[in-house]
Amino acid sequence: MDLASVYGRIEERLEKIDFPALFRDFCRFPFAVYDETRAYMEGAYFDRPAEFMANTSVKYNGRDTAIWLLTEEPGDYDTLTSKIVHEMLHAFQNASGETRWADERGALVKYRNDPANVSARLEEAACMKACLTGDSPEAFRRLLSLRKARQERFAFEYDYEARIEQIEGTANYVELSVLAQLNPGLAEKRWEGLLEKLADPARYFPARAVTYMTGAAMIACLRRYTDMDTDGFTDTPFAEAALADAVPCPLPEADPGAEACLAEWRKGLRETAERTMAKGKPVLEGEYRMIAWNVYDGCWDGQYAVLTAFVGYIDGTQLPETDQELFAMMKVIQGNFVAEVDENLRITRLWEQ
Repeated sequence: MDLASVYGRIEERLEKIDFPALFRDFCRFPFAVYDETRAYMEGAYFDRPAEFMANTSVKYNGRDTAIWLLTEEPGDYDTLTSKIVHEMLHAFQNASGETRWADERGALVKYRNDPANVSARLEEAACMKACLTGDSPEAFRRLLSLRKARQERFAFEYDYEARIEQIEGTANYVELSVLAQLNPGLAEKRWEGLLEKLADPARYFPARAVTYMTGAAMIACLRRYTDMDTDGFTDTPFAEAALADAVPCPLPEADPGAEACLAEWRKGLRETAERTMAKGKPVLEGEYRMIAWNVYDGCWDGQYAVLTAFVGYIDGTQLPETDQELFAMMKVIQGNFVAEVDENLRITRLWEQ
């Protein structure tokens, strides 16, 4: 693949974007595209660095940098550019001292995938659709009341979701706003598709990915129905700040569709684990501590974690005193895995899928 050509076509589109209109004080950040072996950035090819994994922002040569993995020739450069800007927003968050990050290590084992929580989120999705496809202050008030009730009943889960909405929901909103600048018709279709996806209970298992979308929709609702400032950097996620004056309402009964989707999801996790373990000897066996994984879709069923893309771990289970020491000790293996892991993220066996 001609990485330089892809980079150039993205560059052409970046020059057309009004960055401060996307998010206050936002500006362009460096970006790189890469494949399995090579990377391209700012006019030069180089060997793919070890820190280039997945699509994200990383610190590279001292600069917060957006990176994007290319596995095939891009077909839609407007969408690709919007996703590069999504990762630039993460670079901007890092450079600006953002603190509202989710506890991903804790969430893997503590987040409850509860049909009651998802049933309320589905009703919230209906409220957001009513808010954004028409003029419905009543739906907006109901949205805030449902969220306040969930915050009280599912405190850990709501806090986790609020922090994902803050980081990833904001970036997703920015991504859609980039499309609105480059290709308004496509942006409109993406918003329509997003609202339809939020009505599907299967999307809520696991919880993280759908929260990118609920975050973007929540920002759109807040901007339409309030004068709340969703830009900038504070200590409180916007999804918590928005509930300051909200009055909780009774939560809806568990949705049968949510219950069925949860059961099917759990069944799929266990089948993946059993199928993988049946292949043979684990690639790791002993005492290890799991440190990093692809949080986008990593799942744990109480005994086995189903993980994609990579796993980072350290030998033994004793954690060092500082993160710098921790990451210096970490070993990374790439691939899809099933880990036998406890609530303290101690691995005893790891199989490759």
